[in-house]
Amino acid sequence: MNNEMPICDFGLHAGEPYTKLPASFLNWMVEVNHDKSQLAKQELTRREDAVFAACASTKNS
Repeated sequence: MNNEMPICDFGLHAGEPYTKLPASFLNWMVEVNHDKSQLAKQELTRREDAVFAACASTKNS
C-alpha cells in the first residue's frame, strides 16, 4: 500500500491532503469525472470502510 498522502493541486482546496477535503468536494469531483476523480473515489471508499469498521467493532463490544 502506498503511504504517501495525495495532495489536492487545484481550486479552493489546493495544498490540502485528500483526507482533509470535504465529502461534498470529493463527490463533486466524481460527479463531473474530474481528471483526479480516482483519488476522490479512493478517499470516499477509505472513509466508508472506516465507518463500517467502527460500526462492526461497536456491535462486537
